[in-house]
Amino acid sequence: MRDVTGSALPLLAVEEARRVAAGVGADLAVLLGDLETWVNADTPGGDIERLDRLAAVMAHTLDGYGLHPELVPVAGKGLYLHAVLEGSGRARVALLCHHDTVFPAGTAAAWPFRAGVERCHGPGVADMKGGIAVAAHAARLLALGPRPFARVELVSVSDEETRSGAPLTLDRLEGFDAVLCLECGRVDGSVVSARKGGRWFRIHALGRPAHAGVDPDGGRNAVLPLCHEALRLTELHHAREGLTFQVTELITPAGVNTVPGEAFLTGDLRGPTAADLDWAMEQVRALGHHPDVELREEDLGGPPPLERTPAVAALAGAAIELGAAIGHHFGESLTGGVSDGSWAAAAGIPTLDGLGPVGGDDHTPDEYVETPTFATRAGVVAGLVAAIDAGLLADAA
Repeated sequence: MRDVTGSALPLLAVEEARRVAAGVGADLAVLLGDLETWVNADTPGGDIERLDRLAAVMAHTLDGYGLHPELVPVAGKGLYLHAVLEGSGRARVALLCHHDTVFPAGTAAAWPFRAGVERCHGPGVADMKGGIAVAAHAARLLALGPRPFARVELVSVSDEETRSGAPLTLDRLEGFDAVLCLECGRVDGSVVSARKGGRWFRIHALGRPAHAGVDPDGGRNAVLPLCHEALRLTELHHAREGLTFQVTELITPAGVNTVPGEAFLTGDLRGPTAADLDWAMEQVRALGHHPDVELREEDLGGPPPLERTPAVAALAGAAIELGAAIGHHFGESLTGGVSDGSWAAAAGIPTLDGLGPVGGDDHTPDEYVETPTFATRAGVVAGLVAAIDAGLLADAA
């Protein structure tokens, strides 16, 4: 069935987008009240007591909105929040968020939440407590409608900013039809249909120390081979489309008067596909020969890419179309940053990212989100849930 505007989306998906956007807009003060509470609660990564306290507050709020929250203990990480809304349809969709931030305790007191007609400011308002607000209020309005889904599960993890691997309850989403990740929308409003993956590595050099003044020729300098390797590896930067490389550390513990006998170099690789990153790591491991200095590569891992598969393209296209139907015009983009959406995609679940409010200046005192986009992004999320239930991804291989 087509909407009267000519949309190829199911009519119910467009209706849900409009209904939820209108409902959030009418009750925007409620959303902003929740957001103020959450932003003004400092949740620095690793501070389990503060993180757990906020997780409990959010669980209580979501319970009041008709979801069934569960606080899941994760060893060494505190509590993950999983809140479930059940419906009468077929699709299972996760709304993926995180409630930890990069800001230390005391930041909210010095720089509290501020809401304006055009913008809201505060620590973590874009990354990503504003996204949690969109997810929570999209779910609140979905609970009051026809519920065209089998299960919507809002997930907020406590360790996105500090964890190097996948979310530790990702297995709970096995078999889900899609993951909608609520990181903020790009500055131009774009949703994120692709993220570069990252690989981090170290090259360790072991030479022989000596006194730089008394015996300058008696040592074997560990730093110089790493300088040669650094210059070799800079050839990886833009060697393939979208591939980037940067040396991020070159460190030796030797003093200022010592020929360094050991040192290491750290590198940051980003690429749009797993194949690009695998190829680049092969080049990293092709270490040169440096007499009397031993080189060893250490793979530090890194997040996988979120690749724009046909299913992701279908999600992005539907999001753009739903946005246009409610007067919120945007496109899609590739970004080099990392989010848990990449891990969901790597687990084989079609994933679209950047569905939180439009915002920017993350991790800085100028962090902001655009206030009018809370309602429209919630509408897009609700419409996507309905479209997925209607078979949006059925033909996407």
